[in-house]
Amino acid sequence: MARGGEKPFLHFDIIINILGRLPVKSILRFRSVCKDWNNLFKTQSFIAKHARHSAHESPFLLLHAYDYSSKRPSLRLLNQKMETIEVLSIPSNYLFNLGWRIIGSCNGLLCVEGRAFRAEGGPFRLLRLWNPLTREVREIPPIRNVRPSISGFGFSSIVNDYKIVTFSYLQTEGLNYESLNYDVRVVHVYSLSTDSWKELEFGALQKKEIIEGNVSVDGTMAWIGYDDSFHVLVTFDIVTEVFTSTPIPSAVGVLSTDLGVYQNKFLISGHHGSHFMDIWVMEQVACESGKHFSCSEKYSVDLPSYALDIFCIWGNEIVCCEEETKAGVEGKSKFHLKLFNLTTRQWKEFPNISSSHDCCVGFSYGGSLVSLFNPQVQ
Repeated sequence: MARGGEKPFLHFDIIINILGRLPVKSILRFRSVCKDWNNLFKTQSFIAKHARHSAHESPFLLLHAYDYSSKRPSLRLLNQKMETIEVLSIPSNYLFNLGWRIIGSCNGLLCVEGRAFRAEGGPFRLLRLWNPLTREVREIPPIRNVRPSISGFGFSSIVNDYKIVTFSYLQTEGLNYESLNYDVRVVHVYSLSTDSWKELEFGALQKKEIIEGNVSVDGTMAWIGYDDSFHVLVTFDIVTEVFTSTPIPSAVGVLSTDLGVYQNKFLISGHHGSHFMDIWVMEQVACESGKHFSCSEKYSVDLPSYALDIFCIWGNEIVCCEEETKAGVEGKSKFHLKLFNLTTRQWKEFPNISSSHDCCVGFSYGGSLVSLFNPQVQ
């Protein structure tokens, strides 16, 4: 505190701590305050500090809805009070104009998959990385002669790298789109630090069927898979690039299974009937053969509606979407949000948060300054 005629003064460490808690939009605006601040916002240590605070202290709920007939997407951020704080601008390039979806979110970056068309060979998939708050978009080079079908996205602070994993079907040379051979599945991993792909060994993936639902935490990606008709948790270590398969308790997912992240652990939910769901927390355990996962907690939840789909885990809340088909409008549905608090075990409904699009998905999202062209986070 200043005394007498002294000028007000704050130690620079205190200023850094304050700035690290601000939203991305404010920091981008404050770059013009002075040269020291502009340089600070570009340092890896500040970017990492800001990303950690955004992800763990004040994550947003990112809602992505899409109307296929009008090609009208909606992308917005909600705060903890379920207030829309920002409607995000969507890039006006050909990838985002043809229909796209978000594969995963990590440190403020989105991995986005879009569709494009070749003159010969029909449609193919394109991958992009996008920071919607800084508006940076980075093209991911395609994999030659491969048709990706399922992907995952994650980050490891140990190697300071973002990676994308794809499970694909190999396209035989000379075949057209109608006669592709889908029998051979291959796995590729993309590294942002090297901007390149490489093929991986199957390892623990042998005879596993991978389904959608990728999430990542603490340097590990995960998917739900099937092995001889029972569920398995398929994980990928971003550092070692090794797959692990862990059986999921047979009680999980009689009707359907969803995957999320809760307190830096994987959370698996399974529907047993129209109004009942079990939730299991899978914790990573070290052993002589490496790492595996075991169930550490279990929750049983009574569902208020049979038409609930789980979007994501947001803090200690499970974000669910209730679908309500519009009378007289074929193929059109309206979506309402419901939240289940894992601490209080109570449901909250938000009828004012709704969408009349064809599809709607949600992600826990921590905005960041991470650059796609200098992405080291530490």
